[in-house]
Amino acid sequence: MTNSFRTSAVVPHPAPRPSPGTAVRGRLAAIAAVAMASLVVSVLPVTGAVAAPVGPDHVPRTVAAEPRAGAAAVELSPARREKLLKEAAGAAAATARSLELGDQEKLIPKDVVKDVDGTVHTRYERTFAGLPVLGGDLVVHERPHSADGTAARRTVTKASAKAISVPTTKAAVPAATAKKSALAAAESERTDKAAPDGAPRLVVWAEDGASTLAWESVVAGVQEDGTPSELHVVTDARTGAELQNFEEIHAGVGKGQFSGEVQIGSVRDGDLFQLRDTQRGGHTVYDLNQAGSGNSVLLTDTDDIWGDGTTADRQTAAVDAAYGARKTWDFYHDRFGRNGIANDGIGAYSNVHYGQNYTNAFWSDDCFCMTYGDGEGNVKPLTSLDIAAHEMTHGVTSATADLAYEGESGGLNEATSDIMAAAVEFFTDNPNDVPDYQVGERIGRRPNGAAMRYMDQPSKDAYELGTSQDYWTSGTDKLDPHFSSGIANHFFYLLAEGSGRKTVNGVAYDSPTYDNKPVRALGLHNATNVWYRALTLYMTSRTDYAGARVATLQAAADLFGTSSEAYETVGNAWAAVNVGDRFVNHIAAKTPAPRDIAVGQPTTLRIQATSTRPGGLTYSATGLPTGLTIDTATGLISGTPTTAGTYRTAVTLTNSAAESITLPFDWTAVASGGDHFVNLTRYELAPWATIEAPLVVSGREGDAPGDLQITVDLVHGFIGGQIIDLISEDGTVIPVKGFVWDTGTELHATYTVDASAVPANGTWTLRIQDATPGIFDNAPGYLDRWSLSF
Repeated sequence: MTNSFRTSAVVPHPAPRPSPGTAVRGRLAAIAAVAMASLVVSVLPVTGAVAAPVGPDHVPRTVAAEPRAGAAAVELSPARREKLLKEAAGAAAATARSLELGDQEKLIPKDVVKDVDGTVHTRYERTFAGLPVLGGDLVVHERPHSADGTAARRTVTKASAKAISVPTTKAAVPAATAKKSALAAAESERTDKAAPDGAPRLVVWAEDGASTLAWESVVAGVQEDGTPSELHVVTDARTGAELQNFEEIHAGVGKGQFSGEVQIGSVRDGDLFQLRDTQRGGHTVYDLNQAGSGNSVLLTDTDDIWGDGTTADRQTAAVDAAYGARKTWDFYHDRFGRNGIANDGIGAYSNVHYGQNYTNAFWSDDCFCMTYGDGEGNVKPLTSLDIAAHEMTHGVTSATADLAYEGESGGLNEATSDIMAAAVEFFTDNPNDVPDYQVGERIGRRPNGAAMRYMDQPSKDAYELGTSQDYWTSGTDKLDPHFSSGIANHFFYLLAEGSGRKTVNGVAYDSPTYDNKPVRALGLHNATNVWYRALTLYMTSRTDYAGARVATLQAAADLFGTSSEAYETVGNAWAAVNVGDRFVNHIAAKTPAPRDIAVGQPTTLRIQATSTRPGGLTYSATGLPTGLTIDTATGLISGTPTTAGTYRTAVTLTNSAAESITLPFDWTAVASGGDHFVNLTRYELAPWATIEAPLVVSGREGDAPGDLQITVDLVHGFIGGQIIDLISEDGTVIPVKGFVWDTGTELHATYTVDASAVPANGTWTLRIQDATPGIFDNAPGYLDRWSLSF
């Protein structure tokens, strides 16, 4: 199957680039814009093992950590990588069976990484009945039996944990209808010159836990700012409803910076020199001559002296483009053994002088190329090193985790490019571009010269387009990726440099934390290692911020061990941006929020906690509501409250080293009975899942009334998608609420139903099925409470 992702604005010049393992593409991460990042010199050298500076509280600000050699990636030659991919393809059927995939599912290898200790990480895309599965990607990690006695083992990281299955692969809606819907979506996005880019293809949409037969259409055109457009529109092949749309190419705003006098690669061809770097995969630079496509010319020169440092010489922008590609290649190669953007030894190519007054730059995965505009008046090329590294990193992301450019995964995609652009600047250490943690400080669109982003405190970038987030919130997935990326950028800054006041390279920083607690630095080198390993081995197309925490902790475990201070530092940096819990006394636990419970109604609460010490945790509690007990081994609090009142509860967690923390919280037990019975336990609503909340009714006589009232209080991103039924103890199902087109986010309603055919006493169950359309992101929510009034 050919790749349907194309860029109409750029005409590829080299021969088509081979792409082993990508015959079926999962959800491609869209190419994001010019969100440039620059990082400072870390307080640690690359070894990360020197005496750490001490803060005013006499606690070292920096964690000394030396990565374990076995977790480093082996540099694979293109031939060796191809061999491993072919071996994986040959064993794909057996691998699918071992993962208990369905009979109609197949795995297609996309990428492979091998560690020094022999562990092989193979990234696969999936098909179902021959159809590509969007959101079905997974990574298999196989560790061999080692000489030290470590047993062989296999683990897997999945974009979707749900089984992939659709009742039919025959579309009820024809492709022509899907094409029309895609064109309508492009019109709503104000895409100019919109036209179908190939025929729609049938796929299985496996986002948010659901499997849906769908059409994927691509519409080419031009965005409002002149950037090429590749709008992907996914429509339900049964109903024609739009499930999702996402832009493949994104661009930002900026003004070019130059690298100064630098070395670049060139090759002689007769009497001329070509701007082609044969040592880095054949990277070549073309001049588009202010066109959007066509009119491209290979950059040549008679004396092999390129540009003069001014925009009057058209070669100057080409020098910067070539230099950016060279240093980005060197960074990934020297730091991680990566052999080019796609790790296959093949170089990208660059186009300069794109369009008229085009103040953007972009990477296209389809042509495998980088394209730069000349900015305002065609005299401010966007060809700086950080732009090149940022945009080319989108190619690395696409070749690895393939983070979808929407929701939280889109923020992680964008932040990855900021993070790695920063690391490239530090790696390069060009005196003409002194690294700092202010992003795009020279190209800000505001007259006061403010930066586009501030990694130490992202919210300082507030301007007309929006504001980046310092900390995660429930609304993060609704933001443009350029603003939701602030959370990961802030995490990375804290991990690299730590919290609080400091001055680096003459720039003052004062990075805050969500919980107002300090974070110690792991150092830029180690922080970069953690992020890259998490990206390439443990993130998938649908990784969100909670998943990114898991991925980076797993990377830290590989590099430093789960009992290391470095591991805890990664967790604490996430807690500092409101993602997950902080380690205190080597225990990370979430304090339960104050909650209400009902007398006579069974309730449960599990204390969520982990420890970096070996062995498990033990739990004890004081002040529990009468009738409740805690399991000392699991931390599960359960029982039926018997007495109303407010209880000051404290749960103590103790690890194997006798270290402990105490979590205080209040419970209020309220009366439930007579004519009104209430369940106050909170139930989480997962996308496309079903929950059942019981309610015990006693003391009633005879059957329930014909006007039984059911009050439901729930919160969800799309309340209309919640299908609610009441089930009596004998199994009778009484419909309460069906699917409605209600885009509200809170439901507080009382429904009247006829329950006169069933007894009043017994255990009643409220069943809620989530059927939120994918276009509304299938946001999770929760049932806050429900009650019956007789």
